[in-house]
Amino acid sequence: MAHGLEAEYTVTVSARTPNASGVPTVTEIDELKPIGSLSYADDLYSEGEASLSVEPENLVQDIADRFKNLRATPCEINIFRNDDKMWCGPLLSAQVQGPTLSLNARGLLYYLRYMTLESDLLYTSLTDQYTIGKGLVDAYQVLPYGNYGIDTSSIGTSGITRIRSYPFRENQNVFERLTELAEVDQGFDLWIDPTTRQLVFVAMKGTDKTDTVFADSSNIDNPNVFWSVASDDIASEGIAVGVDDDGATPAVVGVKSNAAVRESWGRATAFTTAEDVTTQFTIDGYAQRLIDARNDQLFVPGPSVVPVVDGEPTDFETGDTITYSIRIGNLGLMNVERRVKARRVTVEEDGTEVMDLELV
Repeated sequence: MAHGLEAEYTVTVSARTPNASGVPTVTEIDELKPIGSLSYADDLYSEGEASLSVEPENLVQDIADRFKNLRATPCEINIFRNDDKMWCGPLLSAQVQGPTLSLNARGLLYYLRYMTLESDLLYTSLTDQYTIGKGLVDAYQVLPYGNYGIDTSSIGTSGITRIRSYPFRENQNVFERLTELAEVDQGFDLWIDPTTRQLVFVAMKGTDKTDTVFADSSNIDNPNVFWSVASDDIASEGIAVGVDDDGATPAVVGVKSNAAVRESWGRATAFTTAEDVTTQFTIDGYAQRLIDARNDQLFVPGPSVVPVVDGEPTDFETGDTITYSIRIGNLGLMNVERRVKARRVTVEEDGTEVMDLELV
C-alpha cells in the first residue's frame, strides 16, 4: 500500500441567520471533534456533500442547541485541511445511531435548490448566458429573506448569447434552470468558492495538470479499473428533440455527429429530449453536448488513491486534467489523461487520507 502525507483536518460549525434584506449573517461557532472517518466530496456537475459522526456529549452547548432544530437555527459545516478551506455547505440532516450523531451536509450550490422563481424572468432577445445565469440567482436573492449569501458580483460575460424564458407558473427551480443553461454546447462550468462564497462561471473549469499531477503506482491503493463501450457510454450520433408546452409535438430537432467515433467504432446513436426548448441554436447545443460526453470509451478508475507529493488534495481540483497510469499484466500500461469529474476524500480517525476519483 502506498503511504500518504500527513495532514491535519479541522471541522467547524457556523451559524447562518437569514436577514430580511441582504446577505445572511454567518458566524463561526466552534470546532467539532469527528469520530471514525470524515468524508467530503466535490463534483463538477453537482453540489458535493460531506458526512461525519460525533459524540453528542462532546458537543459544545451552543452547537448542541443549534443541532436540535436545524430549521430554526441553520448551520453550516466547514472543513479545513491544514490552512486550506476545502469545503463548506449547509448541514441538512442529523441522525442518532447508538452512541453517535451522524451528520450530512451539502455544498453551497445546494442553496440554489431552495430557490424557485416567484415571477416571470424573460430574456426574449439575445443575452449573454452568464447574464442569464446571474439573473436567475439574483431574481431570488433580492426577495425578502431569499439571500443565502451567494455572491454573484464577480460574474462577467462569456460572449455566448442565448434566448431564455422562465415563466414562474412552470416551476422554475433556479438550480435546475442554471445547470440546464450550463450543460449545453458552448455552455460553462459553475461552482461556489467555499472561502469567498462567490458564484463562478467559466467556459471550462480547471487546468491541464497532466505533467504535474499523477495517479500511478506510487499512490494507487486499489488497482481495480473498468472500461466500457456499452450503448450508454459511447455515441457517434447525437439527436436532441425540443418539445413544446404540450410535451408531445416536436418543436425543433438537433443532430450532431462525430466522424472519428463513427469510423473507428461504427454508427451509434444517443437521444435526448428537452422540454420547452424551441430555438435551433439551443437544441443543437444539447445534441453536441450529448456526443461530446460519449466520444471515447468510458474509463472508471479504481477507488482509493492515497495522497502523495504532486497528488494531494490541494494540488488539484475538479475540472483539472490529470494523468492516470496503471500497469495490468500483459495488457501493459494503461495511460489516460482525463478531467476530474468528482473527488471524494475520506479521512480516517488517525489522519490517513484516501481519495476516490471519477474521471471524464
